[in-house]
Amino acid sequence: LAMCIQPNGDLAPSIRQPQCETNKKCRLCLAICPMAGGVHNPRPKNDDLFSPTRSDGAVFNEHIGWHLRCVVGWRKDDALRRTCASGGLATWCLETLLETNAVTRVASVRLAQKHDKGMFEFFAASSVKELRASAGSIYQPIEISGILREIARDKTQRWAIVGVPCLCAGIRNLKHLREQIPYVLGLACGMYQNIFYTEMLLAKSGVDGKNARRIEFRRKSDDGPPSDFRFRGTDNRGPGKEVPYRGLPYYLGKHAFFRLNACNFCKDVFAETADACFMDAWLPEYVADPKGASLVVIRDERLEDVFQSAQAARELFLEDIAAERLVQSQRSHVKRKQTSIHFRNSSHTNEDAPRYVAMRERLDWWLQQRTQQRSKQAWARFGRPYGRLAFWAAMLDLVAAQLLLVQGPSRFTAFSRKAVSKVVRWLDS
Repeated sequence: LAMCIQPNGDLAPSIRQPQCETNKKCRLCLAICPMAGGVHNPRPKNDDLFSPTRSDGAVFNEHIGWHLRCVVGWRKDDALRRTCASGGLATWCLETLLETNAVTRVASVRLAQKHDKGMFEFFAASSVKELRASAGSIYQPIEISGILREIARDKTQRWAIVGVPCLCAGIRNLKHLREQIPYVLGLACGMYQNIFYTEMLLAKSGVDGKNARRIEFRRKSDDGPPSDFRFRGTDNRGPGKEVPYRGLPYYLGKHAFFRLNACNFCKDVFAETADACFMDAWLPEYVADPKGASLVVIRDERLEDVFQSAQAARELFLEDIAAERLVQSQRSHVKRKQTSIHFRNSSHTNEDAPRYVAMRERLDWWLQQRTQQRSKQAWARFGRPYGRLAFWAAMLDLVAAQLLLVQGPSRFTAFSRKAVSKVVRWLDS
């Protein structure tokens, strides 16, 4: 079994027929994959790793699971803080683990040397300099088996791995590597798109994806709020134009363009199997600071000591914050992944399902399913060879349906033709 980029842009397993046919009882891939049961529910693993039987002082929140402490803060070095996606606490934590020899390697992400398995790759960072060079958010699934083979080969190294919730859960299932991976750090996640999302944004940025030298998903503005970030690609001709997040990237994410189907059946927002989970402080009192702030769920006692020491040394600004505030900061993701998941999954019992789901929400889910599938087909068939306008032409009926759902029938009828035309021109401008 190998993870490969599929024709529809997804990173997914490609079955090696002879081996799988020979040993049909193996099922190793199903034992590791957190989505093997149809829905990823992290709570049993969270109970096993971080409940009071394992961690003194553990407290429970229905959306976050068992944890020790929730904090908000940032690193006090403004120059480094500005280079990070939010307040820089995730990068700082990894740097500290390296500097104190708690780990000797960090599985970090960089632009791939070869693009056969995607535009990005995991690599072994062994210094703070290498970590800082690869700092920044990446919104694309990334193949990790090469790093896992490296971890298995050299049992003298101790690793930290940082990733989205499903990756953290998969790493936790690797029982034979537990001693080599003493720290698993998570990132709060709402959903992910496949590599076509990056390709389309590179095209809009005016960059040749095959010759991309740098891809920035979250360039901070100098004076605007941290939510005012931009996408930008750079190729051998230089930097492309900046694409504001509130434009095309937000539209694609909200309406399920290129979305990985597994994300529709994942209940994990706060990386419940990770020793700590990091996220942006999307809260009123922090959202206006252009340098950004981080929220952190701390579950591991060793990491709690690390943060307390840095707080006492005034290396970080940290304050305790209620778990409910973290849930508030991710409320749309919590609703979609934990509250609304039941009516999307037919295997749930009637007791699990909500008593009433609004017709608008059901229509939205129906439309998202079709947009998710068609967008991948349209980009592969029309967008890649002919460009973005050809892609939008293939998606025009679904774009109109999205506008109808948002505006309502009466308002939509009044300006439907002009509205759809303007939307497509704006998306591709």
